[in-house]
Amino acid sequence: MYYDQIRHRHSQVLAATGLTPVEFDALLVTFKYHWDEYYSHFTLEGKVRQRISYNRKTSVLPLIQDKMFFILVYLKTNPLQELHAIQFEMPQPQADRWIHLLSEILRRTLKTLGELPDRNSKRLIHILQGCEEVLLDGTERPIQRPLDEDRQSACYSGKKTHSIKNNLLCTNSLRIVWLSSTYEGHVHDKKICDEEPLLLPRGIRLWQDTGFIGHRPDGVEICMPRKKPKGKELTAVEKQENKRISGIRIKVEHAIGGMKKCRIVKERFRCHKFGFEDMVILIACGLHNFRIRHKMSHITN
Repeated sequence: MYYDQIRHRHSQVLAATGLTPVEFDALLVTFKYHWDEYYSHFTLEGKVRQRISYNRKTSVLPLIQDKMFFILVYLKTNPLQELHAIQFEMPQPQADRWIHLLSEILRRTLKTLGELPDRNSKRLIHILQGCEEVLLDGTERPIQRPLDEDRQSACYSGKKTHSIKNNLLCTNSLRIVWLSSTYEGHVHDKKICDEEPLLLPRGIRLWQDTGFIGHRPDGVEICMPRKKPKGKELTAVEKQENKRISGIRIKVEHAIGGMKKCRIVKERFRCHKFGFEDMVILIACGLHNFRIRHKMSHITN
């Protein structure tokens, strides 16, 4: 399966990669730069290159657009590696090597373009200068049941499944500006904020849900729905206020939905390589930010 076979079919490119052909071509320029930089110094196995090598036309992924197409299809559709290997006419171990290599190239690409969310919560005070309000929420991803008993217990979310989770922060434009580390499913959203306290500019408004009760950064205006008292009901005024807050907080749900266009962070995660579960959600956020920026620039022009 090669990109040139479908590049003129807009709906198929969008369904396979999550990007339009125009967005694909815009991302490809920087992706090619990072691929060339890597391949000039290292072999496909990651060993330091001893002599100059050139891309071979007989390669299973001969063109740079085929390489980016390969990794975007994997992230967007989340197929079994065996099936992904069949689609691109290669054995499964080779597909596995390409997946992990090209994921790193794509991460570097999005970092160069400035699309990756920040991972350091202490830098937010500088990143969000001039921003009036931000929205905070957590997102959870199902995973395969771990074999290790300790990790089984840590990842059990209490919802009859095992999962991992992250907190994220987005702006009104739906751009994800901060992403927490990846935690086991039993860790509460508030606990993640305790582990990675947010340093926000004084006076900024923070919208969050009741999962963050008790989370109050210094100098920040907190906007949060009122929780129903035990054995009592909310008043009509309180219900109306909760509805208003939910209408604003829906933006962070839209941002999470945009990030989860990559089905690898929506469906059950099957890869057991250490750190890969954290990399894929970082890339998914970066691709979401890239789409947001590209659409905004297109509207402006």
